[in-house]
Amino acid sequence: MSIFGALLSGVSGLTAESQALSMISDNIANSNTTAYKATEASFSTLVTQSAQAGVNTAGGVVAYPTATVGQQGLLQAASSNTDLAISGGGFFVVSNSATASNSSSYSFTRDGSFSVDANGNLVNGDGFFLQGQKLTAAEAAQITAGNLNQLTATSLSSLQTININGLSGSAVPTTQVTLAAELPATDTATSTPHTITVPVYDAQGTEHDMTLTFSVAPTEALTMTAGTLTQGDTFNLTLANGTVIPVTLSQANPTMTDLANDINSALAAQNITTLTASATNGTTIQLTDTSAGQTGIGTTTGVGEGASLVLTGGTGGETFGTSGNGTGTVTDTPANTWNVTASVVGGTVAFNGGNQVTFNGDGSFNTGFSGMTINWSTTGPAVPTSPQALTFNLGTQGEFNGLTQVGNEFSASEVNQNGLDFGTFTGISINQNGIVTANFDNGLKQPIYLIPIATFNNPDGLAAESGNSYLETNTSGSFLLQQAGTGAAGEIAPSELESSNVDIAQEFSNLIITQQAYAANSKVITTADQMITDLLQATQ
Repeated sequence: MSIFGALLSGVSGLTAESQALSMISDNIANSNTTAYKATEASFSTLVTQSAQAGVNTAGGVVAYPTATVGQQGLLQAASSNTDLAISGGGFFVVSNSATASNSSSYSFTRDGSFSVDANGNLVNGDGFFLQGQKLTAAEAAQITAGNLNQLTATSLSSLQTININGLSGSAVPTTQVTLAAELPATDTATSTPHTITVPVYDAQGTEHDMTLTFSVAPTEALTMTAGTLTQGDTFNLTLANGTVIPVTLSQANPTMTDLANDINSALAAQNITTLTASATNGTTIQLTDTSAGQTGIGTTTGVGEGASLVLTGGTGGETFGTSGNGTGTVTDTPANTWNVTASVVGGTVAFNGGNQVTFNGDGSFNTGFSGMTINWSTTGPAVPTSPQALTFNLGTQGEFNGLTQVGNEFSASEVNQNGLDFGTFTGISINQNGIVTANFDNGLKQPIYLIPIATFNNPDGLAAESGNSYLETNTSGSFLLQQAGTGAAGEIAPSELESSNVDIAQEFSNLIITQQAYAANSKVITTADQMITDLLQATQ
């Protein structure tokens, strides 16, 4: 009978509108819940009999909940650096246990209100622990080098709860040094050397002061390593063109200065004015060549190039240079060359590949030593690892971005090295790629975890759980772990939280509509009831 059908249809309407009211009430109640996703009521007809001409059979209506899980809420700034939001698609992987051991422990959420609990775990307000990929030393090094995409986890079991307990900043030994300084172009071999102090950290974080001393390299020098000078000693100074100039020591008890004076007298007698001798200390004769076209010892145009000083008489037994008793050959040193010496407290220094720095004619950097090795001699219970190799960045060839030879005053503008002392943990930071970095008071920043983003083909098909989390279903499809900012995964927004996507105005509008629909269905029921009553009275 169609009256009873109308009655049942009205009852189904009441049931459907009650379901809609339940969804609206949930939405309003959770309007301030972080990352809550509203549920909308979708109404569908119920048909009890196929339509026939002239016959209508009332069926009714049913209300189905429709999820809006894939609809993002507004991102709002938060005060904590462990509060996280996802700008775009995807979910955080969380567990209801800090030591998850089976698949039933895991779920997915966009509620990023994480904080550090008493055990150092990151947990949100619903009690779910944030899961991440713990980085290996190699992966952390790649991230530090700028290669950020280091996600290797593909399964939930390969993740673990992010924990920041027990972190300490280990010491970092110095391996690289960068220098920038202006060395005076007006300096000579007799000018006062210039020093730069470089802090060097050993493998245990102990700081040592290393002193680098820069002095102009003598253009030509002959060093007497043994013997004494005697009046009447005779030498032959042989020039590059083969000219032999005899030199005789004329002074009683002669010194190196006397020898230099006698060399200059002999040169003057030959009208050679472009080569002069001087005594720089008690053991060295320095020859300076200013001949035309001579841009520095090392070319073949200077009269002093390859000059040698040979003892031909006397009994002093002097030894010059390295060519044997009584002879020495002019050192082949280019102009604009500086010698560098190094000393460090607690150790000795050996240069790798020479200890000189050269400059171009315009004062820009040309070549220089590339490194050195420190052999620590410190004794005691904390002996540094030895040897310790250092590489140096002194500038780019032909550029003025490191060591230069300009002006007439010395100044050091940059002394940088990559060593660090032992550090104390100060907190963590999380970037948009999901990289969790531990920060230490010595300046060390160490990547420790990577937070993956789980994406689904149909996020609206996820099953909602208490605590604003979701479970995978056949409708949602399987999860895919991706690094934040890649593929369908959104970027992580640190110090932000996602608001509920509930539109209060829309919900109140829906509330009015639902109330009116409920009242209308109630009227259908009372009308059908009255008609049935009338029918019963007519049969009496």
